[in-house]
Amino acid sequence: MKSANHWLQNIPSVNTLQEELIIQFPEIQAKHLKTIITITLERIRRTPRHFNLHKLPKDDFRQRVLKMLITEINQLKTGTLKKVINATGVVLHTGMGRAPINPGISAALDEVSRYCNLEIDLGSGRRGNRLDHLSELLQVLTTAEDGLALNNNAAAVLLMLNSVAYRKEVILSRGEMIEIGGSFRMPEVMRLSGCKLHEIGTTNKTHLFDYEQAINSRTGAILICHTSNYEIKGFTQRPEFSDIIALAHKNNIPVLFDLGSGSLLETAQFGSDSEPEVSRMVQLGFDLISFSGDKLLGGPQAGLIVGKRQWVEKCKKNHLLRALRLDKFMIKMLQTVLTTYLYQTEGSDRLDAIQALTMPAEVLLRRSETFLEQFPPHIRQQMRVQKTKGKIGSGAYPLLELPSYAIQIIPSVIKVHQLAKQLRLAEVPVITYLADEALWIDLRAVSPAEEEVILKTLQTILS
Repeated sequence: MKSANHWLQNIPSVNTLQEELIIQFPEIQAKHLKTIITITLERIRRTPRHFNLHKLPKDDFRQRVLKMLITEINQLKTGTLKKVINATGVVLHTGMGRAPINPGISAALDEVSRYCNLEIDLGSGRRGNRLDHLSELLQVLTTAEDGLALNNNAAAVLLMLNSVAYRKEVILSRGEMIEIGGSFRMPEVMRLSGCKLHEIGTTNKTHLFDYEQAINSRTGAILICHTSNYEIKGFTQRPEFSDIIALAHKNNIPVLFDLGSGSLLETAQFGSDSEPEVSRMVQLGFDLISFSGDKLLGGPQAGLIVGKRQWVEKCKKNHLLRALRLDKFMIKMLQTVLTTYLYQTEGSDRLDAIQALTMPAEVLLRRSETFLEQFPPHIRQQMRVQKTKGKIGSGAYPLLELPSYAIQIIPSVIKVHQLAKQLRLAEVPVITYLADEALWIDLRAVSPAEEEVILKTLQTILS
């Protein structure tokens, strides 16, 4: 009787595989080829059923392993991170990198790709500060006294807490005890920052007297977290921000606001006023406000902090900042994005993310109908335009749906999930979504050039 692991005898030797791969990849160093083979064979031994190899005859087994290795080497050569087309209707899609960056903005990176004045004051010739490249722009755009940027909003919150309330208590309402993607929870961020959580109120109700009773000699700050990825409705109550700020300042305590998404534009144009605008929060008197660069701002991944000069200076002098700061490329890209908000048209006409978020449903209807007209009849009969709902994504406006239109495809020559997979594995991957036993393509976040790619890919598959 054969052993359950008899298939292990079919695994070719490392040397045999290396001899074949050296012929196909003469440009790759032999020692690296050997390491790739060793890693791949070990993966096969651990999880053979995952690769469906354990039932193959010896020759087929060897050919399949070779094919896996060739795919692996080609991926290592080209890199696994690549362009995809977002046809899901979710504009700020975390899995696809959130806000899309305009080609003109990303082209600005060429200017600093060699040497730049990252930390040189060109006027004096002395050592400069990389934070200065963004601080004035943030002051102008938010009306704050000062500002800085680091690598994401979680880092911004961590830096604010550690700078302002290290080894002190931070008051936070239970209804704002948020968790963001990947199970990163505010209480844990607070603990890592060196602060002690002082929880007040209940899930649905927190009163001003809860804040008042919590303040003591150990209080370092009050933290308010904007619940941008969920909403609590019904029998709820929360004090006005202005009342919390007045109470805190009366007791010489700073108020920090984790705004989450953060917008420099009037948020009514997105279809809701529930997302606070940064400048409005500054004018209310918050001492420090943090928000993301790659959500409603429409830029690269970054965390921005704006507020009162004395508290921003404490953040700038914190040694943690060196571990959290931006490099020259992100500073340049963020600077270019922020500059678009200086113009009369603001970011709405200059940033792809804002254009996609504010695109009227009627425009999507026309685009979708024109898209279908380009297919031959035998393919077009598998498709139709349907009224749908798009989403902002990334925790912004969790309940807000964008009136939209999408293309519904019920293929006759292939199963729906197979069509979705073939689109994902195309030369330029197309990410769609499945619902109601159909595949859906939403053009909200798709550029005209990308439409052409989808068109040709679908024609090839559905023909």
